[in-house]
Amino acid sequence: MFNIKSKFSKSDKLFLSNKSRLIGQIEIPGDKSISQRALIIGLISNGNSKIQNILESEDVIHTMRAVILLGGKVSIKNDILEIRGVGLGNITSPPKPVYMGNSGTGTRLLLGVVAGSNATVTFYGDDSLTNRPMSRVIIPLKKMGAKFVSHEEGRLPLTVIGARRKGIILPIEYTTPMPSAQVKSSLILASLTARGTSKIIEKSRTRNNTEEMLINCGVKIISRYTKNKRYLTQLEGMQYINSFDVRVPGDPSTAAFLAVAAIITKNSKIELKNIYYDKFRLKIFFVLKKMGAKIDIKKNNRGNCDITVESSNLKNLIIPAKDSSALIDEYPILSIAASSANGKMIMKGLKELRFKESDRLTAIFKGLSQSGIKTELIKDTLIIQGRKNIRGGNIINASNDHRMAMSFNILSLITKSPIIIKGNSSIRTSFPLFFDSLSILGVNIKRDEN
Repeated sequence: MFNIKSKFSKSDKLFLSNKSRLIGQIEIPGDKSISQRALIIGLISNGNSKIQNILESEDVIHTMRAVILLGGKVSIKNDILEIRGVGLGNITSPPKPVYMGNSGTGTRLLLGVVAGSNATVTFYGDDSLTNRPMSRVIIPLKKMGAKFVSHEEGRLPLTVIGARRKGIILPIEYTTPMPSAQVKSSLILASLTARGTSKIIEKSRTRNNTEEMLINCGVKIISRYTKNKRYLTQLEGMQYINSFDVRVPGDPSTAAFLAVAAIITKNSKIELKNIYYDKFRLKIFFVLKKMGAKIDIKKNNRGNCDITVESSNLKNLIIPAKDSSALIDEYPILSIAASSANGKMIMKGLKELRFKESDRLTAIFKGLSQSGIKTELIKDTLIIQGRKNIRGGNIINASNDHRMAMSFNILSLITKSPIIIKGNSSIRTSFPLFFDSLSILGVNIKRDEN
């Protein structure tokens, strides 16, 4: 475990041949969001927790190392990661700054953990993470009593001084200004040590992995829609967190890349195994089905699902802004599906895409345009005119963004000339065996010799 062996380790000059089709079945690696949350909740739980099928990626590795520096005891045996937690609010101040690599999820969630403790921790990351806004969690965590010190306001590197260092952490009632599961999760983790009831209100619902995992650890959390159609998450502080055993299900976001690859290539049919079954997380598959994709989703005996996907003729449609929180990580690969579909795809309410590992909204627009696809960007609405013959033959700079790199690699499967990606190494943050998985399914992977 955590010794990732890929036969495509030197990936920066690889591209996918348009003379490919996908056939067969493959097990989807563990969900990145759940893997990181399992490590973090394991840190603040009481006793030993066991995690199976944890994702072996750079983001998860950085989160694991951070958890160890904060006092968690981690051991790995027979592909099971065991973590001995320190209990709620009992993390330790590490002897050195904590490096988070590219992991925005790990960083924002740990900011909440530290805010509710008596520890002092400095976090830093790579160039991409350093440019990502942290003020969205810093502002509410300051209201709860935590202190932050940074060279540039709201950016890494920054130092967090836990609220309990000089007093107590205050409960909070807070409406998030944007739909973000990371912000909500950070506030939930901080609220666990607060004296009183905290309420986090969202204008639209986001994924609830943190809440589900905490509930399974014995924490009482109320989640419901309010009368004015806001989504409320409410919890009492000072609750006991039990240790847990979990098998991490396959990542729906990862599965989406392979699914779209099969849908847009001729004579393809694949089965994707053991994927997390959650209708919110599976939203992209329902959108693809509405576009005409041949997709069959079947629950399996583990409570997850297997998804069969075939080559399909797609028809573009309008995706309203209200769906953006469920599709935020999938818009890059969904834009690739739209590129080969009939008609015009209109995706609304994409503002949050500007604050990911890169400005994904601008990157999608520029990348599709450079590849020969008629694309318009009007404020936060992206319009894509699908076509059957796509020129390609261009170079895309993925700007250290794994989802952009994977998406435009998939587009290369159907372009007249290959698309070359600068920044394939970023894929290791979430799906290190991306090229290996495609190769297993029959994709012809070539190396650019220029």
